[in-house]
Amino acid sequence: MTRNPTRPTTAPTAGSSSRVREGKQPVGGRQPVGGETPPAAPAGPGIVIRGRPRDPGADRAILGATFAQLVEVGYGALSIEAVAAAAGVGKTTIYRRWPSKRDLVVAALATETPFALPPLDVDSRTALGLLVRQAIAMLIDSGAIRILGSLLVEEQREPGLLVAFRERILGPRRGMVEAMLRAGIERGEIRPDIDPLVVTEMIAGAVFGHHAILGMTANEAWIESLVDHVWTAIAAP
Repeated sequence: MTRNPTRPTTAPTAGSSSRVREGKQPVGGRQPVGGETPPAAPAGPGIVIRGRPRDPGADRAILGATFAQLVEVGYGALSIEAVAAAAGVGKTTIYRRWPSKRDLVVAALATETPFALPPLDVDSRTALGLLVRQAIAMLIDSGAIRILGSLLVEEQREPGLLVAFRERILGPRRGMVEAMLRAGIERGEIRPDIDPLVVTEMIAGAVFGHHAILGMTANEAWIESLVDHVWTAIAAP
């Protein structure tokens, strides 16, 4: 049997090497095989390639389901599986948005207990009344007062939980109350020597004590009485 002689390897000529270097190189430095579509070139400067946009409807469903679970079973018994089932999403959808149970709970509390600064163009006495009513709606009517109790209990097992709650929710809202009080001071309606923190505690403490400690409900007469007492303490002479 006669063997076919080995074909000698032809060294590239200077011209052919130059043509390869000067020609357009495919993405990744790989020549497409026959019938194969070359890969697309990367986006040019200023072009941003994004993934699937986040669905705000899913966010609302997840946060609403989380808040409802918190009211019903508290922080300790809340499970991501139950939230996912109630919201109609997968657990991975939740974890992509909020990497921990703590983050999810704080986000739900911030969203489901909205708090808006009273208009700065209303007089301070009216703004104070609006603030008290908002505090009752946020803490009592929403059911958040029951959630707060579970957070206090879970702090022993999960240090830092209350810190996150205070920093992300209470801190910004305290700042809003202080802004309202500062506006009243600038208009000459509120005493300049008040302590905004103490005024905030007067309102929050009264609302919490009336409902959680005494087990009573707030009617319009009680709300007006609270506003009158606080206003008497902070009104400019």
